[in-house]
Amino acid sequence: MKAIVNTKLILEDGIVWDGALTWEGERIIEVGQASEVTIPEDAEIIDAEGIYTAPGLIDIHNHGSVDALFCEEPLKCAEYFVRHGETTVLPTLYCNLSLEQMLLGVKKIRKEAQTGVGRIMDGLYMEGPYMNGTGSNQKFILWGGKIHEREYAPLVEAVKGYARIWAVDPAREGIEDFIKYVRKKDTTAIFAMGHSNATAADCRRMKKYGLRLQTHHGDSGKAPGFAQGTVGAGCDEYTLYDPDVYAELICDENGIHVAPDLLKMVVRTKGIERIILITDSMPLSGDFANNEADGVAYGPDLNYDYEGHLAGSHLTLDNACRNLMKHTGYGLCHAIRFASLNPARLLGIDDRVGSLENGKMANLILIDDMVHVKKVILNGESIPT
Repeated sequence: MKAIVNTKLILEDGIVWDGALTWEGERIIEVGQASEVTIPEDAEIIDAEGIYTAPGLIDIHNHGSVDALFCEEPLKCAEYFVRHGETTVLPTLYCNLSLEQMLLGVKKIRKEAQTGVGRIMDGLYMEGPYMNGTGSNQKFILWGGKIHEREYAPLVEAVKGYARIWAVDPAREGIEDFIKYVRKKDTTAIFAMGHSNATAADCRRMKKYGLRLQTHHGDSGKAPGFAQGTVGAGCDEYTLYDPDVYAELICDENGIHVAPDLLKMVVRTKGIERIILITDSMPLSGDFANNEADGVAYGPDLNYDYEGHLAGSHLTLDNACRNLMKHTGYGLCHAIRFASLNPARLLGIDDRVGSLENGKMANLILIDDMVHVKKVILNGESIPT
């Protein structure tokens, strides 16, 4: 048995100031006040020296590190993100990849996810293929035009049961046939609204198919107004008033993706149960990185495409938690929840990860009060950071 002592435990809805945690193999045995946790004399002890123990972070939307895409070098990406406390990641495939590139990427990811730190890869986030072509890398989108079953059937067949989330445009012509096909092949698939100028009515029609998420809220497209000078109600607005839909948030250092005041409004409106922090991390691309002379806002963790459009970030989730606290005033317990328990509940894996509870996986991080990661434990084993 192993134990962490002299630590503050970050729980689902509170903090244990004088805590201890034990685990054996891959599973947590006991969590609680140090005086109430039984630690065998021969246990291997980790003295946290007063810092926090939290559940491993869960990044559901991540294309890759600064240097590599998950679909091309999955193990390299996994090794990078696990050092930042991410013990569960959904590699994300974008609709600028051809069918052949997607299939090859999925094959690489599934192979590398079998052992070692590759085990942090636990399914896929399909950002597309059927969004509306707005957003980043527009001229490279390969899934435009009419939606054909012969085109998407091989992809759905290859990833069924492994693709946890599909981001689609609710307003795209023929999208319901695609969604029905995916649901027929995989009844557990989750759908997200992504890169869309859909109206709230379009979004509402999707709910019966398993709509539960909005891709990077505030940066996903706006619905047109019904008349000149009016503001439309689209994916953002539908997400805010539907209590069942989770909102992804990209919290970069300077509040460029989502302005700090908007972050506060979204968290207050959705409540702490329906916010999910993501990185939307991408390899460095384009010639516009942090080039204010060309009208591109500065941010050390931003990524831009060839035209200067925001194209994800260079975030890690530990940084995203810190930025959320900075911009909103929400505390450490909330930030960790947005990056662990909430995504676990969306995915339906909260019975084994996402919080510090007896019987769950020993996916743990030791952090200071600014979410600097000092130690990572994956499936019960320490990982070099």
